[in-house]
Amino acid sequence: MGGMFDIITSAKGAIDSYNEALRIHSLNIANMQVPGYKTLTTSFQSVFEQVLNRGTAADGDSGGTNPKQLGQGVTLSGITVDFSKGEMTEGTNLSLAIASAGGMFIVSPDGGNRMLYTRSGDFKFDDNRNLTSNGMQVYGLDASGKVVPITGLPSGNVEDYEWKEDGFLYYQGVSTGYQIALTYFSNPGGLAQAQGTAFEQTLASGDPAIATGPGGTVGAILPKQVEQSNVFYLAETIDTLEIQRAMSGNLNMVKMASDVINSFIQKLG
Repeated sequence: MGGMFDIITSAKGAIDSYNEALRIHSLNIANMQVPGYKTLTTSFQSVFEQVLNRGTAADGDSGGTNPKQLGQGVTLSGITVDFSKGEMTEGTNLSLAIASAGGMFIVSPDGGNRMLYTRSGDFKFDDNRNLTSNGMQVYGLDASGKVVPITGLPSGNVEDYEWKEDGFLYYQGVSTGYQIALTYFSNPGGLAQAQGTAFEQTLASGDPAIATGPGGTVGAILPKQVEQSNVFYLAETIDTLEIQRAMSGNLNMVKMASDVINSFIQKLG
C-alpha cells in the first residue's frame, strides 16, 4: 500500500512543477507584443533518485547485472532567459534597436541609484523631455564619455529628432551632445528580471562592461527600429500542450492510486 502513497506523492510533485511551467509559458505568450521582452525557458529533472541495488560484477562465465534504479519525482530544475534577438519593426524617430544579441541599453527607475539594463529601444519623452524606456530614464554618454541621463532635451516633438548610426542624437540637424550608452554582460543568462523588460546584474552575471557607444562587442544600432519580443508562439503552444498532457497523465495516476487505496479500505471495513 505504501507504493500507492508514493505514486500520489510523486504525481503531486510533478503536477506542481508542470503548473509552474504553464504559468511561465502563459507569461511568455502574454508578452508577445512587448518590445524587448525576452522569453523565459523551463527545464525539468528527476529528483530523489533511488538505487534499489547497485548491480553486480561479472563472475567467470556469468555476466554481471546492471543497477536497478528509479526516479521518485520531477521538479522544475531551471528557469532561464533566452536573450536571442527578436524581429525588428519600424518605430519612431526616437526608436533604436541593437543589431547584435549582446548589447543592452542602460536605464534607471530612480534617478541613477539603481541601474538596470534592457533591449527595449521604444524610447519616448516624459513631461520634462527626458528620454525614457518603459518609464525609466535612458542613459547616454556626454562629450567626455561619462555615463549621464539623456535629459532636458530641446522639445517634446519626436519628429524633430534623429539618431545617427554612430549613436548620437540630433535635434533639427544639430547634435544634442548625447550619444546612446551601450553595455553587455559576459553571462547575460545570470541577469535577474527587474522591472518591465529590464534586468539587473547579479553575482552570476558579473559586472557590466564599461559603457561605450555603438560598435564592437555591444553591436551596431538601427535607428527608427524597435526590437520586438523573441517569443515564438508556435513553440510556446506546443510546449504548453505537452505539459498539459503530462499533467493529465499524472492526474490519472493519482486517481488510479486513490481508487486502489479506497478499495483496500472498503475491504478492511
